[in-house]
Amino acid sequence: FGSSVWAGSKSLSLHPTSPLFVHPNPFYRTMTESEYKATSVQMAWDNHFAAFGTQDMEKILLDYDETSVASIFDWTSGEVSTYKGLSGITELFTKLFKELTDMSEMAGSVVEVVEDPKSAWVCWKCPSSGITSATDTFIFGDDFKIKRQNVVMTKKA
Repeated sequence: FGSSVWAGSKSLSLHPTSPLFVHPNPFYRTMTESEYKATSVQMAWDNHFAAFGTQDMEKILLDYDETSVASIFDWTSGEVSTYKGLSGITELFTKLFKELTDMSEMAGSVVEVVEDPKSAWVCWKCPSSGITSATDTFIFGDDFKIKRQNVVMTKKA
């Protein structure tokens, strides 16, 4: 899932029915907070990436905490929205997942996961749901939780 998979790749489908997101084990379940503890940026990124692709709110929240802050700038509306703590992050992804109604054209073109400094950067789009381009930058804390997420996106007008 990290930069080695994406290196030299122009696009990677993130469709929820992709084998990247559908676990082959029918007994697979999301780990609970007490069972999950990322020990690297790559491990946290892999969890976030898979959770985003399946729109698994419980799993995605494992990578955030009460100190997390996410800011989104929408070029189309000119609005900046900021979400703080777990309740804010839940609100953010609830809204975003409602927008992502058709993920058939979901694609990523760049992913860079870095252990030092603890960060990740991704460029993606989902034109089938009205998002023509987006980029996310993630800053991780020493506990490998996402402390800061900055998103810039453009939507169909």
